[in-house]
Amino acid sequence: MDKLTRRKFLTSTSMFTAASLIPNTILAFHSAGMTDKIEDKWYLRMRRCAQHNLNEYDPQNLDIDYWVKYWTDLKLDAIILTGGGLMAMYPTQLKGHYRSQFLDDRDLFGDYLKALKKAGIRVIARIETNYLHESVFEEFPEWFERDERGEPLKHSETPWIYRTCLFSNYRNEQVPKIMREIISLYDIDGFFTNSWPQVGGKPHICSCDSCKPLRNYSRKELSMEFTRRTLKTIDILNAVAKDNGVVYNVNIAGGIRAVQNIKNIGDKAEWVTCDHQGRGGNTPIWDCAQQGKVVYGTMKGTPVTNVVGIKTGPWRHSTKSEPEINIWLAQCTSSGMIPWWVYLGSEVYDRRWMEIGRKYYQWLAKHEKHYFNKRSLARIGVVFSQKLNELYDAPGPVPGGYGGRPVNPNEKGNTGDYLQGMYYALLEGRFAFDLIHEDNLELETLNNYDTLIMPNIALLSDEHAINIKEYVKRGGSLLATFETGVYDEWGEKRNDFALADIFNVHLNSGYQGPKGQIFYASINGEHDIVNGFGDTERLPGGEYYVPVNAIGDHLLTVVPPYPNGIPEMVYAHPRKERDYPGQKSNEPAMVIREKGNSRLVYFPTDIDKSIWTRSSADLSKLIQQAVKWITKDNLVVEIEGEGNIDIFVWETESGFAIHILNYNNPNMTRASLRQFYPLGVQKVRFKLPNGIQVSRGELIRSETSLNFTQTFNLIEFEIPTIFDFEVAVFYKV
Repeated sequence: MDKLTRRKFLTSTSMFTAASLIPNTILAFHSAGMTDKIEDKWYLRMRRCAQHNLNEYDPQNLDIDYWVKYWTDLKLDAIILTGGGLMAMYPTQLKGHYRSQFLDDRDLFGDYLKALKKAGIRVIARIETNYLHESVFEEFPEWFERDERGEPLKHSETPWIYRTCLFSNYRNEQVPKIMREIISLYDIDGFFTNSWPQVGGKPHICSCDSCKPLRNYSRKELSMEFTRRTLKTIDILNAVAKDNGVVYNVNIAGGIRAVQNIKNIGDKAEWVTCDHQGRGGNTPIWDCAQQGKVVYGTMKGTPVTNVVGIKTGPWRHSTKSEPEINIWLAQCTSSGMIPWWVYLGSEVYDRRWMEIGRKYYQWLAKHEKHYFNKRSLARIGVVFSQKLNELYDAPGPVPGGYGGRPVNPNEKGNTGDYLQGMYYALLEGRFAFDLIHEDNLELETLNNYDTLIMPNIALLSDEHAINIKEYVKRGGSLLATFETGVYDEWGEKRNDFALADIFNVHLNSGYQGPKGQIFYASINGEHDIVNGFGDTERLPGGEYYVPVNAIGDHLLTVVPPYPNGIPEMVYAHPRKERDYPGQKSNEPAMVIREKGNSRLVYFPTDIDKSIWTRSSADLSKLIQQAVKWITKDNLVVEIEGEGNIDIFVWETESGFAIHILNYNNPNMTRASLRQFYPLGVQKVRFKLPNGIQVSRGELIRSETSLNFTQTFNLIEFEIPTIFDFEVAVFYKV
């Protein structure tokens, strides 16, 4: 019989109590393969989390009582507290585990933990795994990344800190030792490894001895090895946590830009954290909500926390604007994630962030019953691909412009632009939609949606193509763009589209790649998709298009490209220097089909990318009208009014919740918000699942009752105004 550790004894005594607090609906959502220790499922009911990121000097001046009072004000369920890794905040006895030089005889981690636990707040030990102190290098040089000269990779700002290597034995051997030491000393509730796994960057190897065998790997082989190593390490760390009755919180980030397969990682995780703290530069305001959609479409019910930072740009000890923080918190919770409020250090020079967090967390605690989501009610699913980020060579910029920009054949485009453009158009069209991970394209998932949208999902497996064909055969509608299905899941080019027989569209023989030059699309008839553009015969086309063979006449056709730069040269006619085929072509810029109950639209163009990179309102409208047509205007929620909004529709434990986020702001696509611009009246039509009755409604952000009418399964109501966001909730009869 295994030795009964202090931790196992403490957790075993709480088994019955914890189990009685977990609803069957929540347990049903938990992914297969999760721990069977009921006492460890407390995090399924967590709705408010925080992190106190301690620095090396904190043992000298951290006032524990002051901080516990603040965290208690936030009504926290759990807090992440710096324990060790790069730097131990307790009197560690492990070799290679560097202590804070200011720790002296103090046990900062242990004393802080005891005070937090006494206040009823669970504690997760944070372990920094990416960096180690230079003094550790002398004793364990094999743990570190090396440059081509064999020198350790030093942090540019703090050169006494060196970077660890994923393929060394540091994470697989030393980190478990740190975990075991901490758990033998303290009554913790879990572990968190900071900034690891590294899902955002492409696989890379260094020049250390551990990496040398990988130097000649192909891109595919390196990708597979990178994933294998990550999953193996997660298994090791998970096992340490489970053996001691606590949870290991797996850290991911990157959203639509992630490279490592977050579905595979999520399948092994009991609790996932997205380190998606804020935005800068030209990052759009919806980036956090988009991250929430990513994890909802991937994690299959695993609880997901998202780190919400207070810092403004690189200034860690300055508070970003309150509107920016509030809308980030709202996106986090509306998309189904749990906020994780973070601060670095114990010295507070700028205290503005503290009240912002206090107000939001206390409001969330008051209304948390409406944030236990059972399922999304959106009927539109948008596919997102991680393989594109690693294995797809997106076309780069086209030549031309006034300056005559030459083509660099080695310059690649941004693979995320296709989804970002589609996302933007759907927001402008006020559609409620989910994201579907490319590896979740099985019929069980697809059948949850009436409409599937594939924004240049260029890499598609044969298995998933078969599932999509069956989905369409059963009556599902489909919209796809550009090179969707041209390549298999590893980036090998096919002779024809994987979905060719769905759209009755084929690649031209000998296809080598899309044609690139600014072009237009000619409107050739009347249809709901192309109507309403006013007095024009043409629309913007895009930058690239795929030459295809598609039978029939087409509402939009490619106008053969002509010069677009020097004004005197911009005309669509032959000239002595160059022939011109004429302004008509048989190249479709859009193909539409109807098969049974299915409506199908294929754009052989980079329409979605052009919405994002070229800000084309016409192309956004074209996508919106195509989506309205293929959905037959049969939407779960329709909201009429002015302004840019994001919509989430959930069935909750209490009933239903419609979240409306106000993005109507001059800083919507550039950080950060300075103030909110309130929206006027919003008229809402919401279709309940058949046979459901609701008893009453509330607007919980403005904390007012909600008057509505219900006719069969249709609910109609008005929201007088929306300041930052609003949540309309309904209680089931």
